[in-house]
Amino acid sequence: MENNRIWTAGENPGAAERTDVKNFLDELTPAPGRAGADLEALRASGFPIVLYGDGWYAPYVREYLARSGLSPAACFADDGCAASAGTVSFGEIERRFERFNVVIAFANSRLAEEKLRRKDSGRLAGVYSFDVIGTLLDYKLDRAYLERHEESFRRVHGMLGDELSRKTYAAFLGAKLGGGAGPLYEVLRKDQYFPEDIIKLSDREVFVDGGAYTGDTLLTFIRKAGNKYGRCYAFEPEPENISKLKELAGRQRFRAVSVIGKGLWSKADTLRFTASEGPAGSAISETGAVSIETEAIDNAAPDATYIKLDVEGAELEALKGAAGTIKKNRPKLAVCLYHKPGDLFEIPLFIKSLVPEYRLFLRQHQPVSCELVLYAVL
Repeated sequence: MENNRIWTAGENPGAAERTDVKNFLDELTPAPGRAGADLEALRASGFPIVLYGDGWYAPYVREYLARSGLSPAACFADDGCAASAGTVSFGEIERRFERFNVVIAFANSRLAEEKLRRKDSGRLAGVYSFDVIGTLLDYKLDRAYLERHEESFRRVHGMLGDELSRKTYAAFLGAKLGGGAGPLYEVLRKDQYFPEDIIKLSDREVFVDGGAYTGDTLLTFIRKAGNKYGRCYAFEPEPENISKLKELAGRQRFRAVSVIGKGLWSKADTLRFTASEGPAGSAISETGAVSIETEAIDNAAPDATYIKLDVEGAELEALKGAAGTIKKNRPKLAVCLYHKPGDLFEIPLFIKSLVPEYRLFLRQHQPVSCELVLYAVL
């Protein structure tokens, strides 16, 4: 359909676009990128590598180090923190090793560094942190890419609804250009998918959880809504996650929740799929070893009033499959933009082509270059 295409230079982006914006790309400040030098320093030091942290970010750091030919000798966590088998205390690390390097393995490296300063007894040879998400996603964004798509980046920047969104856009691009997460700390915000200054839930909300995983966002929605909502549709194609999601729904006795074991796409189809292995997220992929069924929101949830999409790079296709619902219902949207460079402009422009009246906001929800979410509201 004509209205479903992405804008090109020269087209009218809708009434919400600011026309007085200067070329913000010229003023981007890349985060200092020292990952390569730090990896070489770790290889050359001769001291063992110890991970600090064993939460959600740690498997990504382990995979990043493994791809660089580095293997941690141990892992420690703070007292009282949940940890896997084999993770020990900092005191145990000091008993095992005379000198050692620490690689921070949770996302908030600034907080970790503050804690390490209080722990250090002079045994640390070096402390390192890495923003690993882009490397693991094979995410490539450089100045040449920005220049090729300059007009689109400028259009999106001009559409954003507040100063924090514009700063967030620039900070994320700066982090990607330089390979360091420093700029993201200045724009970091909590309440992913439910920022109170943007998302206002009604007591009749029909919530689509695209990429429901094991139910974390679904559970948050129900709590935020005070258990007052119309219906929830939870889409999740990965079998192990589906099992855990259904277990959660049964244990919590959710009402009016449909767990749908399919991926979201532009249409109902059967596609190749790569199941999650370690830190790599499950995703639709031509090289996938298995097949999954996909569905379109227009077919499965045409009454949606709030659509959240974190579908590992399939966000644009899922939006195409929701185009009718979006134009008819004008639902609230929360869409992840960090999986592919093109998503940073293609998704906002596509959403505005469907409903030009949408106000667009960006929020960064982790101090590493993932969990960048675009919100569209009226």
